[in-house]
Amino acid sequence: MSEVLQIWAALIVFAVIHTALASHGAKALASRLLGARVAEAAYRLIFNAIALVAIAPALYLAWTLPDVELYRFPAPLDSIALLIQGLAALGLVYSVYQMDWAFFAGLRQIIEPPANTTIESTSTARLVTSGLHRFVRHPLYTMSLIILYLVSPMTLNRLALVAGIHVYFWIGSIFEERKLVREFGDAYRDYQRRVPRLLPRLKA
Repeated sequence: MSEVLQIWAALIVFAVIHTALASHGAKALASRLLGARVAEAAYRLIFNAIALVAIAPALYLAWTLPDVELYRFPAPLDSIALLIQGLAALGLVYSVYQMDWAFFAGLRQIIEPPANTTIESTSTARLVTSGLHRFVRHPLYTMSLIILYLVSPMTLNRLALVAGIHVYFWIGSIFEERKLVREFGDAYRDYQRRVPRLLPRLKA
């Protein structure tokens, strides 16, 4: 059980860092220290890089600490699970592409800053409601969870990691949507009413 607590502790550290960096205060501080133009250009890229470093300890612990296998998919379910994971991975990539992958990564802000965006902009420069976004508001989170929950063999540590990430995705989506409402106003509120948060509906 101590292994699970270590993983959750690492996830909490990641969540605190990730949430703090996404806050208005952190962005305002970056603007003061770096200057508004430099901060607007570089903040998203720096944010992503720090997020990757911050999540690494939790991933490392989940795969290296002493563990107990809970289950594994027998054939042919293992192949079916792998196929679904592959489709979810394609969906994840497509979702990022729809949102403008270069903006999401923080590269476009440096090379070619989009008009009408600021350091406060979220992961997308425009409101996307087509493609997978017709079925779920956060397809990136949903596709990631599908991949994670279908990991086989599933162990206690891995399940602890997945459950922690699921909780953070849910909580994080709430704060993210508050920013999206500020950015896109009534258009996003209408989108919220029509499309579910994380559990996709089958009919567009």
